[in-house]
Amino acid sequence: MPHLKLSRIFRRHCCKAVLALALLATPVCIAAPISPETIELPTGWRLASAWNVVQDGSEISRSSYDAFHWYGIRRMPATVLEILQEDGVYPNLYFGKNMTDTVPKELFRQDWWYRTTFTVPSGHKLQWLVFKGINYRAEIWLNGERLANSRQIAGMYNEFELNVTGKAKVGAENVLAVRVTPEQAFQDVDGVELADAWFDWINSKYLGMRLVGRQIGVSYVPDRNAGIWKQVYLRTTNEVQVKSAYVKTDLPLPATSPAALTVYCDLQNGASSPVSGTLIGEIDREGKAPLSFEQKVDLGANEEREAQFSADSVRQLLIANPDLWWPYQWGQPNLYHLKLRFEIGGTVSDSTEIQFGIRKITQHRDSDNQFPDLGGGNFYLQINGVDFLIRGADYQPDLLYKYDEGREDAILRDVKDMGLNMLRWESKISSEHIIEEADRQGIPLMLGWMCCNQWERWDQWDAEDQRVARESLRTQIRMLRPHASVVIWANGSDGRAPDAVRNDYHLILNQLHWQNAVVDTVSQFNKDAEGKMAWDGVRMFGPYSWRPPTYWFSDRYKGATGSAAEQGDNESIPPYESLKKFIPADKLWPISDWWYYHAGSTEGNSTLMTVTKAVDTRYGPSSDAAEFAEKAQLSHYENTRAQFEDYAASGWSNHKMTLYWMLNSQWPSFFGHILDYYLKPGGAYFGAKQGLKPVSIVYDYYATGDRSVAKIHLVNQTLTPLSNVTASISFINLDGTVKFSTQKEHLNVNPISSTSAMEVPRVKGLTPAFFVRCQLKNGEGRLLADNIYWQSTTDDDLGPVENDDGFKLKQSSWADLTSLNHMPAADVEMSGSLEQTQGWVVATVILKNRSKTPAFFMRAEVIGGSSGDEILPIVWDNNYVTLFAGESKKLQARYKVTDAPASPPFLRLQGHNVKVQVAPLSAQKALTEASQIHLKVRAAW
Repeated sequence: MPHLKLSRIFRRHCCKAVLALALLATPVCIAAPISPETIELPTGWRLASAWNVVQDGSEISRSSYDAFHWYGIRRMPATVLEILQEDGVYPNLYFGKNMTDTVPKELFRQDWWYRTTFTVPSGHKLQWLVFKGINYRAEIWLNGERLANSRQIAGMYNEFELNVTGKAKVGAENVLAVRVTPEQAFQDVDGVELADAWFDWINSKYLGMRLVGRQIGVSYVPDRNAGIWKQVYLRTTNEVQVKSAYVKTDLPLPATSPAALTVYCDLQNGASSPVSGTLIGEIDREGKAPLSFEQKVDLGANEEREAQFSADSVRQLLIANPDLWWPYQWGQPNLYHLKLRFEIGGTVSDSTEIQFGIRKITQHRDSDNQFPDLGGGNFYLQINGVDFLIRGADYQPDLLYKYDEGREDAILRDVKDMGLNMLRWESKISSEHIIEEADRQGIPLMLGWMCCNQWERWDQWDAEDQRVARESLRTQIRMLRPHASVVIWANGSDGRAPDAVRNDYHLILNQLHWQNAVVDTVSQFNKDAEGKMAWDGVRMFGPYSWRPPTYWFSDRYKGATGSAAEQGDNESIPPYESLKKFIPADKLWPISDWWYYHAGSTEGNSTLMTVTKAVDTRYGPSSDAAEFAEKAQLSHYENTRAQFEDYAASGWSNHKMTLYWMLNSQWPSFFGHILDYYLKPGGAYFGAKQGLKPVSIVYDYYATGDRSVAKIHLVNQTLTPLSNVTASISFINLDGTVKFSTQKEHLNVNPISSTSAMEVPRVKGLTPAFFVRCQLKNGEGRLLADNIYWQSTTDDDLGPVENDDGFKLKQSSWADLTSLNHMPAADVEMSGSLEQTQGWVVATVILKNRSKTPAFFMRAEVIGGSSGDEILPIVWDNNYVTLFAGESKKLQARYKVTDAPASPPFLRLQGHNVKVQVAPLSAQKALTEASQIHLKVRAAW
C-alpha cells in the first residue's frame, strides 16, 4: 500500500513538480567555491523515488536521461522528507498531525535517487568527489559508471571521498546520480544500522513504532531522515591532496606561556607514480608576526600518510605570550589561521586552511569518592588551568535536518544571551557551521554517540557495524579536532561499550591526536557489555520532569549534585502564541492527543502528566489554553532558574556540571526545551537567563535541613573578585507590604566561586503567596543583581529520597500559589522607542508601576502591526519582570533589520495581573520604510 500511495501522489503532484522545477532547479549545478580547490555542489539537484524510476544508474547518470519530472531541490543538503515538504507533496508537516495523516508511515522502505549535473573546472590533474554524510547507504554513479556500491557507502556518520580522475569530464557537463537506501529497522530490535534515532524525543505512539513489551518504541519520521544530509563537494588538485589539517596545542600549566604547537595533516598521492614535493605551512594572526615552516616529503604511488611539524623540531611553533582561546564569559575566543600547501616543482598541488585556538583542556575527578571501585569522583574540566563550572544545555537540529545557518546563528545568540557556557550533542552531528561559529563565539561543546539504539546494541553488531562504527569515529574526530570550541567527546551515552570496541575507540582517538576530554559513558551505574559496573564521573539521574525549586537546593537528591549530562523538564509548554502555530484552533483546549502528538515518548511525558499536575495543583486549574500556557511559563521560570542557580550557588565541591535537557525544540513540540521551535523565548528562557547571571544573589526557598532557615548565596562566576558588596533581602506580601528586610555589608566573593551571605529565619505574617526580593550592590551603591522570587507559606516537599523518580513527580506536599490569581490589577504605564544601528533594530521599553499593587510577571513584546505576532528571532535583556509600587524599569530588545515585518512595529505588554495593552513605538516610520525596502528586495530575489 505505501508503494501505491506514493505512486498516486507522484502522479498527482507531477504538474506541481514541473512548475517547482521551472522555478527552483537549474540545468547545471552552480558551483559554490569554498577554496580554489574545493567547490560545494548545493544547487541543481533533483529527487525521485526509486519505485517510480525504471532505469538504473548507468542510464540515470548520463546527460541523455530526462529528469525534468523529478522533484526540484531548493538547496542541498536536504533529506527526502524535507524535499517532499518543500515541493508541496506533504505540506506543513509540523502542523497538527500532518506528519502521519499525510505521509506513509513506512516511507523509508524504498530507495531514493538524487541527481545533479556540474562542470569540472580546468587547471588541475585530479578530481575528487566528497560526500560529508549520506543516510544510510548508497550507490554512486558518475557519467554512466558506478563509482561505489551500497556496501562501500554505508554509515550515517561516515564520510566518503572518491577519486574520479578519468571518470569526470573536465570543462564539460558531468552527471552525478546517487541511489540512497534509508536505514532499515524491524519490529524486534531498536534499529539494525548505525544511523540515528529520536528515541523518546518524539512520541513513538504516533511517529515510529511502539514495540511489544517495551515502554518506549522506536521513534522516527517516516523517511527515517534518509538522504544526502550533509554537503557534497568537488575537489580539484594536482598529484597530492592536503587533508585533515589540525593544530594540537599545549600549555605548561599553570603557566600559559610558551604555547607548543604541533601541526598535522594527511597527504594523499592520487597519482600512480611516486611524487616528491614540499609541504609549506604558514600561521598568522592579526597583530602578530606571521611564521612559516616547511619540509620535504616523498610519497609513493597512491600513498596516503600523515605529516607533522612539532615545536620540538620547528622553533617557530613555540609561541611566547600566545593569545589564548577563552570561553566567552572569561575572555576573548582568540583564533589563529593556518594555511598548508603542497608544492611540486614550485607549483601548488593542493592547499587547505583552518582556524584554530590555543588552549588546553584537562579533565579531572574530584574527591567525592562515594564509589571507590568505579574510578573516582565527579568529572570536571579545567580550561587553561581554570576550574570550569559547566552550566549548559543539550542541542538538537531540525527534525528533518534542515540546513539553516541563519537559524543556527540565532540559537547561538540566544545561548550567549542566556549565559549558557556549554552545549552538548548526543549524535545529531549535522552542521559544521554551528561548530565553526561556536569557535568564533567562545562556546564550549561536548559531542558524542547516541543512546538507546544500534550505537549501544553491541550484541546486534555484525561485521559491517563493527567497521562502520570505527570509520564513523574517525570521520567525526577528524572533523571536530581542529575546532577550539570542542572540549569533550563521549564514546557512549547511556551505555559503555565492550572492551574490544572501547579499546579501539581510544586507539583511534590517540592515533588522531585528540587533545580534549574523553568519557566512555555519561550515565552512572550502567553496566557495560560484559556486565561490569562503570562510571566516568558523569550522572544521568535526570530529573526529566518538572521539579519545585526546593528540589535543587535541598541537598537530598543526587540528581541535583555532581556532574549531570542531562536534566530538565521533558514536558515544556511553549507560550500561547507559539501553541497556536502548531495546534489547530479547535484542538487547543482541552489538552488532548493533539498535544500528545507533539510530546515525548516516555510514560508521563507522552501525556504531559507532570506539568499539568504541577501547574494545576500549585497555580490552580485553567479555563483555556492561554491561561494554562501563561501559568506554565511561571512554573518553567521557577524550575529552570533554580536548577542553574543551585549549580553555581551551592558550592563547587559537589557541583561540577549541569546540562539542561534540552536547549531547543527540533520541531514544534512539548518535549523538553528552554527555547521553542519558533525561537520565541518563554518562561524557561528568562528563568535560565536569570539563573545563569555570572554575578548574582540567590535565595534557596528554605530548602535545606529542617527548613526553618533560608540561605542567601552570592555567586561570582567571573575571573574578577567581588569586594565590599552589600547583600539585602526583603519579604513582601502580595499587596506590596514589606514584612521583613535585612542586609549585610562588606562581603567579598572570590573569582569562580560562591559564598553564603546570610541566613534568614521564617517570617511571620505573610500572605499565602509572597515575594522575596534579593539585591546585591557594590561599594558605591550600584545595583549588581536584582532577583525576585515567589513562594507559598505551604512548602513544596518531595518527601523521602525514594520519591525522586527521574520521569515522575511525587510530592508529599504542594505549594499553594493560587492567591497570585486574585491580586488586584496593577496600573502600568508603558512607552517605547526604536532606533536602527549596524543592521539591528533596537527597541527601548520603559515600564512604570503607578499603583500600590505589585505588577507581577510582565511580558513585553515587539510585534508586527497592532495585533501581530512577536518579531522573531529577538533578544531581550530582561523580561517577565515584576515591579513594585512606584518602580520603573527599562527593557531593551534587538532584532535584525532583515527580520523586520512589513507592518509598523508596536509594543505589547501583558502580565499576571496586568491587562494587555498595545502602544505604537516612536521612530517607526523610518524603520518601516527600511523594512519595506528589505521585503521588496527579498521578494525580487
